Amino acid sequence: MKQTQLVNDFDIDDFEDLEIGVFTLVNPQTSEPTSSTITLASKEHPARKKIDLQKTRKLRSAFLRSGGKGLNTDPLDDIEEETDYLVGVTLGWNLTKGGKSLEFTAQAARELYIDPKKQWIRAQVLDALNKNEVFIKASAKA
Repeated sequence: MKQTQLVNDFDIDDFEDLEIGVFTLVNPQTSEPTSSTITLASKEHPARKKIDLQKTRKLRSAFLRSGGKGLNTDPLDDIEEETDYLVGVTLGWNLTKGGKSLEFTAQAARELYIDPKKQWIRAQVLDALNKNEVFIKASAKA
């Protein structure tokens, strides 16, 4: 069994949660980092927190209306809800399309996330939203 070296003098104050995180897109074929980034709201960002709470309230209400029998949702509605979520938590980006800088707007984000030829980006964003390290930085103390 491999022995793991423990970090001595680990101080939790050496790291801080951020309200926003910037993640780097990776080349979908080589998995190498690119110069393209997308800025996302963390779970503690007011915009994302509001969306998350609204979704939780909606799910609880639907569950209670169904008598606790579970939810029966349409997959297309689920995809649209997920797209709305991605648009709502995307705060900006540094992307190029067709050799030109792609201006960030909510509509541009929606178009990107629903583009059937760009689902690799959608998948990377969904993955990044669940990676705590995207939203943590070393504090000024570290």
